[in-house]
Amino acid sequence: MRVLVVILAGTALFAFSVRAQEKPESATEYQREELGVNPYTAPSVADIFQQLDDLKPLPFEQLKRDFPQGTHSGREQMGMVFGGLVADGFLLVECQKNNLVEDLGRVLLRQARSLGVGDRVMRHSASLTELGKRSDWTAMRRELIATQKDVEQAMIELRDQKMAHLISLGGWLRGLEIAAGAVEANYTPERAANLWQRDLINYFAEEIKTLPPPVVHTPLFDKIRAGVGNIRTLLNHAPPDKMSLDEVKALHAQALELNHAIAGTE
Repeated sequence: MRVLVVILAGTALFAFSVRAQEKPESATEYQREELGVNPYTAPSVADIFQQLDDLKPLPFEQLKRDFPQGTHSGREQMGMVFGGLVADGFLLVECQKNNLVEDLGRVLLRQARSLGVGDRVMRHSASLTELGKRSDWTAMRRELIATQKDVEQAMIELRDQKMAHLISLGGWLRGLEIAAGAVEANYTPERAANLWQRDLINYFAEEIKTLPPPVVHTPLFDKIRAGVGNIRTLLNHAPPDKMSLDEVKALHAQALELNHAIAGTE
């Protein structure tokens, strides 16, 4: 079974190779192409679920965190927080923690309102809460996928390409923390291979450089740029099938540090 990076990279490379020869299928598809919304900026939730499936059992008590509660003054930071919360949702579904779903839905809605997309998320928040009460995990997966698609569409309509990238980066970093923590808790080279996402980290490292100077040179983004650079160096040197336990620990620690900075809990 292919890991997330192989699926995403293969999809992206194929899309890029034929894109010049294809015509957008609709106005929405045209907007997606124009704004650069692709498998990197908005990776499929289903693919991320598959990666966590491959790493089961997940040690929930070691991987959980308190949901970020406050809103932040910077919209870019709020976008990354929102992405991280969606990744928290993946963990709750995979570990079937229905007692925490209502809290997640409430915090997701608060962050979505801060981003100006509250209407998009409101009905999903209510649905997630109801499905959690019924322990309908299959339907909850579908609802998280729909939530991602609605927020992505809102970014397209707002023509906010950079925000789509940052939401995706926030989700990826929290997902990396969860996955690396799971591998660290039960290390095998085969499990560690799930973490070898070199194409994604190279993409995000380059995207950070394209942010406006007033954003990219803030203390938060100085830290994110340095931390993403550290992850990039580690993954570019680690062989895909022989990542050591020490490398997994370093990856986990770096992702954890960045997520604390994004959530404002350093």
